[in-house]
Amino acid sequence: MDTDKNEERDELRGRFTRFMEICVRNARSNYCKMLSREIPTISIEDVPERLLAEENPPEYKSGRDFDFEEEKLSEAFRTLPLMKRRILTMLFVEQLSPREIASHLNCSVQYVYNQRSLALKSLRRIIANRSDDA
Repeated sequence: MDTDKNEERDELRGRFTRFMEICVRNARSNYCKMLSREIPTISIEDVPERLLAEENPPEYKSGRDFDFEEEKLSEAFRTLPLMKRRILTMLFVEQLSPREIASHLNCSVQYVYNQRSLALKSLRRIIANRSDDA
C-alpha cells in the first residue's frame, strides 16, 4: 500500500516536472521572440555630438534595407492572382476577420484560410527566388 502511494507521487511529480519544463521553455521562447521584435534604439545622450551638429545626418543601413525589402514584397504581391491579393489586402490592410471576408466574397471561411496560406507561400517562394537571382 505504501509503495502504491510512492509510485503515485513519483508519477505526479514526473508529470508536474515535465509540465514545468514545457512552461519554462515556452516562456523563454516567448521572451526571446519579444526581444527580437523590439526596434533597436539608442539614447540621445549616447550619440556623439559631432553627429548631432551635422545638418545631414548619415542614413542608417537598416532604413534602406527596409525600403528594399518593401519593394521586393510589393513586386511579389503584384504577381499574385487577383483573389489572393484581395484576401491578403482584406486580412492585413483592412484587418477583417476570415469570417467577414468570406461573407464579402460569398465563399467559405475555409477557402479564405486556404487562399491566405497559398498566397503567403507564393510570396515567400517569389521573394526567395528573386533573392537567389540577385
